[in-house]
Amino acid sequence: MLEVGRVCIKTSGRDAMQYGVVVEKIDDNFVILDGEVRRRKVNVQHIEPLMKTVNIKAKADTKTVIKALEEAGFKVRARVENKKISTTPKPQKVKKESSKDDSKK
Repeated sequence: MLEVGRVCIKTSGRDAMQYGVVVEKIDDNFVILDGEVRRRKVNVQHIEPLMKTVNIKAKADTKTVIKALEEAGFKVRARVENKKISTTPKPQKVKKESSKDDSKK
């Protein structure tokens, strides 16, 4: 049932309730999923296959998969790819200089 091009919904994990397409079948327990979800190896117990399929080649790139999903009538939310977080440097603690009283000689 899980062949290349099968549309699925991810049911667990960070990408839960998002659409993906089987891009490659590894074995009976794992597939590579791509689309609205991050492209990754997924356990078949963590996805729910739908009755729809899209016409893609095995190991298709992400842009092709998203385009095929949109043509099939799925609303695909935009993904943020490699978002770089700009960080500002931490402020350094300033040590107070101890004031020694010179009058105690």
